[in-house]
Amino acid sequence: MITQWFKPANNNHWADWFLKEHHRFTITGLSRSGKSTLFTSLMTMLKYRSEGGYQCLPLLEYLPAELVEHMWVEPVDGFEMFPLENHMQALAEQRWPSPTEDVYGFKVVVRLRQTHGVKKHLLPYTDVVFEFIDYPGEWLTDLPMLTKSFAQWSDSAWAQQMNRPQRDYAQPWHDAVAEFDFDQPPEPDAVAALVGQYRDYLLNAKKNGITLLQPGSFLLGDTGFDWRAHGFTPLPSSVSSDITHPWTKVFDKHYRYFQKHWLTPLKNKTFRQADKQIILIDLFEGLNHSKQHLYQLKETLSYLAEVFSYGESGWFSRTILRQQGISKVAFVAAKSDLLPAAYHDDLLRLLKQVTEGAVARIQDKPVHYEHFLVSALQATDPGSTSTSLRYRGTSRQYIEAEFEPLPEAISAMSAQEHFPVLPAQVPDDYLPRILNGRGLDRLLQFLLGDHHE
Repeated sequence: MITQWFKPANNNHWADWFLKEHHRFTITGLSRSGKSTLFTSLMTMLKYRSEGGYQCLPLLEYLPAELVEHMWVEPVDGFEMFPLENHMQALAEQRWPSPTEDVYGFKVVVRLRQTHGVKKHLLPYTDVVFEFIDYPGEWLTDLPMLTKSFAQWSDSAWAQQMNRPQRDYAQPWHDAVAEFDFDQPPEPDAVAALVGQYRDYLLNAKKNGITLLQPGSFLLGDTGFDWRAHGFTPLPSSVSSDITHPWTKVFDKHYRYFQKHWLTPLKNKTFRQADKQIILIDLFEGLNHSKQHLYQLKETLSYLAEVFSYGESGWFSRTILRQQGISKVAFVAAKSDLLPAAYHDDLLRLLKQVTEGAVARIQDKPVHYEHFLVSALQATDPGSTSTSLRYRGTSRQYIEAEFEPLPEAISAMSAQEHFPVLPAQVPDDYLPRILNGRGLDRLLQFLLGDHHE
């Protein structure tokens, strides 16, 4: 397993600048987008490829298997290691890995032998280093709160809740606010009651596929922000506009505590600079609910595109200062195995529609981007027709499902139309299915390859 990989000795620290090629990845994914499964598959595939036990990732010319001398995993300073063995154990027990509720960091180092002339004698090898950070998707949507005051955030939160699909799940919360007595002093019990009702709304909305929820950090239990001690909610404008109002003063104080003691350290530590970004998107979550969920997903992705620094950096900043902007972005639709290959062009078209807002924010910058369909673990098999799939159901029975075409555009969907998602379970032969994961080699080839190829 990963813990048995070894790191060859190398005491020439100066050589890191010349012998190592660093690739810092940020995998941006909302809750339930499949980040943990993608990490599990990537680490497993690279391990098997390096050891020569399986010729997976056949199109990945950038890391030729015959030139791989060693491969090992290192922790990233300040982070716990990604729990690969726990995830593989879950798959062995026919359970999908648990969603990430903490932050993990790791490096995958691949040592390649040099084959060309002078390089072969002066620099006998090159270490290709992949740095990954895994974090809860709920943290991602909170970062834009750093640039807003409490009153600004409160107004924007209310505006979001008045739009569909959020408003479909916000009515109990709105009723609670309408009945709440803001003339009473903000004693701890009253604050806890209001914050608890708001958190109930967030939990219910998340369960029903809402992606733009703030603060998402309130949803993570012990690994999230301490909402019991420093919680806050959006307030009616009649209250939040009065900076002397006791409730505004208390929630403004809690909000600033959240910014200073939670969001700022989170951004500085977890969302460190990267030069390549994978934006992982679960289109099936939106398709399973409604067109409004897809529109909301599109809005969320556009909203989050403002968080990261895009654009190539020069050699000095990149090599000496270790500073860089994101120069390559891969928009990735996860779980593509939940749709027959006959409809993958439709899925790709939908992916491009949902990412239009995010693309608009980066297309005038020196950033290379592409769209990909990826299946980190192939949980389905082709059915008896080109438009059907077979899969293991919740009772482990083998089921065949027939599919209809996806709509040509989100706008073409009727208001109540939705597309049920297969409840595919972990297959018995999960390991070879990971090693045959579809689309990951093309994805890595794009991220690692030359801009001009």
